[in-house]
Amino acid sequence: MPRFNAGMAFDLARGRTVLFGGGGGGGFLADTWEWDGNEWTQTADMGPTGRDAHAVAYDSNRQRTVLFGGSGTNGDLADTWEWDGREWTQIADTGPVAQRFPAVAFDSKRGLVVLFGGGNTWVWDGNEWTQEQDTGPGARATPILAYDTIRDRVILFGGASGAGFLNDTWEYDGTQWTQVADTGPSPRTFHRIIYDGANVLLFGGFNADVDPVSVFGDTWAWDGKRWTQLQDIGPARQQFGMTYDTVRKRAILFGGSRKDLGLGGDTWEWFDHSLPAP
Repeated sequence: MPRFNAGMAFDLARGRTVLFGGGGGGGFLADTWEWDGNEWTQTADMGPTGRDAHAVAYDSNRQRTVLFGGSGTNGDLADTWEWDGREWTQIADTGPVAQRFPAVAFDSKRGLVVLFGGGNTWVWDGNEWTQEQDTGPGARATPILAYDTIRDRVILFGGASGAGFLNDTWEYDGTQWTQVADTGPSPRTFHRIIYDGANVLLFGGFNADVDPVSVFGDTWAWDGKRWTQLQDIGPARQQFGMTYDTVRKRAILFGGSRKDLGLGGDTWEWFDHSLPAP
């Protein structure tokens, strides 16, 4: 079903992209699907309540897909769930405040899911949430995170604040946040960033501060020092789901809102030909 703001993560142990929920069909969705590189299969319709704007990351140490928060029928949520490939289990209902569009990434060096939202940084160890920082990037809507496994840094780009759309880049080393760039992709929100084993890749997004309103279809790479544009064509959209298939070496994109404001139910893959073939 076409949808926006679905949560996606790649289950390395099982070699599947996991997708949960999103908005579509006039309501909040609560279905779980998996992509094997050829087709989508619905694997569950029970678990977390229907929602969109939630955060999803894969904990490769514990082999669990972790879901936090989002927005549902009764407002913003603060529950934590885990998917083991067979069923969802609610693990916690305390921790970060209820919120839409928290950003998460799995820090494989420390074995922690890192969450940024509302200007605060939290970590999940599989049992409880612990707040690590209340300083760093300013509070913003729809921040996006990815984890650079070579440099051991969580990367944050952009989002939207009361002052407008942002294009700042920050890195978190587990101790402190450092702003490392204010140039590169144009200011935007509702984009996605992922890590492909060599670079952090950024795709798409939205900016309402320009005329006409922009829905982007550009692709950028962050190497730890600078942003480089790789392509300026693609399925321009915002509010889509995206993850990186580390087995097949593909970025996977599903759905979102297109330039014509219609919802997509299509699946796209990005392959960097400079990387070794899978």
